[in-house]
Amino acid sequence: MRRYLVLLAIIIQLAVLGYMAGKREIILATGKHISLQTAPIDPRDPFRGDYVRLSYPFNTVSQEVIHVEAKQKLYEKGYQVYAVMKPSINHLYAFDYLTDTKPENQLFIKGRTTSRRWNLGTGAVGVKYGLEQLYVEQGKGSQIERIRGNRSGLQVPMEVQLAVGTDGTAVIRDYQWSKLGMQLEILRFNRGNRRNSRSQDADMPIPELSPKLKITLKNVSNMQLIVVDPGNHCGFKLKPVLNWSITTYTPLDTSCQLVTVSDNSLKILKPDQIYQVELDLGLPRWHMLFKDSQGIIKQGEIGSVDNNQMFRIVYQSPGSEQLSGLSSAPSIWLGTLASRAFNVRGRID
Repeated sequence: MRRYLVLLAIIIQLAVLGYMAGKREIILATGKHISLQTAPIDPRDPFRGDYVRLSYPFNTVSQEVIHVEAKQKLYEKGYQVYAVMKPSINHLYAFDYLTDTKPENQLFIKGRTTSRRWNLGTGAVGVKYGLEQLYVEQGKGSQIERIRGNRSGLQVPMEVQLAVGTDGTAVIRDYQWSKLGMQLEILRFNRGNRRNSRSQDADMPIPELSPKLKITLKNVSNMQLIVVDPGNHCGFKLKPVLNWSITTYTPLDTSCQLVTVSDNSLKILKPDQIYQVELDLGLPRWHMLFKDSQGIIKQGEIGSVDNNQMFRIVYQSPGSEQLSGLSSAPSIWLGTLASRAFNVRGRID
């Protein structure tokens, strides 16, 4: 009898695996094809050959784009949700909002919440979609690592091509690389992160609270590209990493809203050429309004609060309406490109 039960269990497991494999093939053949930008992290699964771990911007979702009535359910591990997607620029799709009601007449990816206690203070929600691992042929994991770079070098984003079924199940079809890469270097940071940590010697300079960065954009394609950086480096934004913060951050400087794109702001990059900028985050251009969980409001440079908070520099190309009339518009790289996460103490994640 026991032998039959073991045999039945094996048959059931094989049937489940067969069903999953069959469903995957059906989705690959009939699903909606879309592409998402993502960055691979850490390779290799010793049991299943090489793989690359992937993260997506909508693995952590801020409360502003959560359309759910019973939000406490979102902090339970395994709660089913749907990430609604919308067409973006440069042939990619982008995340729109998260809901627990199956959307109608919209493209969506089905996922399940993860249990992350540190997100409770921020209202942010962690979600996995079954797309966080890309399995590749033996030996290709190391090759992918070399292309995507390391935390102190040039990072080239991976663009993952998906097939999405009618029920929201998504399957990875293939991948390609972005034509533009980014490198983050910290030129200066305050190890103590306190102005009153200075020496008693009055002649010693007061240490800066916020870091100074060097950002490098590199054309890694085989064709000419153009990046756009008008005004006071208005092509770049400073953004907090959601799952670290219980403080909200609002930029104070609004000068970039008035800047227009002209030929002088176009940076032409031939293959392998770079564009570099230095960003001093202590300057007023990067100051922010801070509001903590108790409603206390402050303003100033990012080094004045939340010493462990992580940030990213994001390069964002102008919208098509801002580029109308420019003869070079067809060569302009369109999209967003985020740096590695960093904090004011010099840590790069």
